[in-house]
Amino acid sequence: MDMFLNIFQIFISALVVGFSGAVVPGPMFTLVVSRTAQKGFWASFFIVIGHAIVELIILLLFLAGILKYLNNSIIIKVIGITGGIALLYLAFDLIYPALKNKIKINLNKENADNKNNKKNKSFSVLQGMFVSIINPYWYVWWVTIGAAFLLKSIKYGITAISFFYIGHISSDFIWYLFIGFLISKGRKFISQKIYKIIIISCGVFLIYLGIKFIIDFIKR
Repeated sequence: MDMFLNIFQIFISALVVGFSGAVVPGPMFTLVVSRTAQKGFWASFFIVIGHAIVELIILLLFLAGILKYLNNSIIIKVIGITGGIALLYLAFDLIYPALKNKIKINLNKENADNKNNKKNKSFSVLQGMFVSIINPYWYVWWVTIGAAFLLKSIKYGITAISFFYIGHISSDFIWYLFIGFLISKGRKFISQKIYKIIIISCGVFLIYLGIKFIIDFIKR
């Protein structure tokens, strides 16, 4: 019974701590908003799938003993600066096409929300993976808070580790699917002009994050 309660506590703790990170606006949030506005609700689902895949990979790396090598000031600084540069590129990739009117909101349900569209699914999954990998604070979280959670979970075996992962990733699914639902339902009220403003705003926010990441990690 004590073991069950401890595992349940790990699950709830991972869920709550996961929410504390998920609700803070960042690259993932910006991607979900911009992609869902263009392609519909299922884009948010597959973006989180991509994020979940990367989360699982880093968890396995931790269990293999590799994650500890990331806990190095020089490596973290390189990851932070590189991530900041990548975010600036993402910002350009959003803003430039929007200013040139090369991207438009798609309100056609057959094209926008078709969850069987393999190209859209694959692209959204890859975007979810990419935006996770280039976020330096994601690495910092894993070598600090994430590592502490995993060390506690390891004591109770693979079941506890599985519940930690499920709890952690559930927070992302719940939050970002909620955001995706709100954006997708509001698309019919969004004009091309408003959509353009949303995309440019997302790009500007990514510029802010990219510059902030570079400055923060140069100072480390």
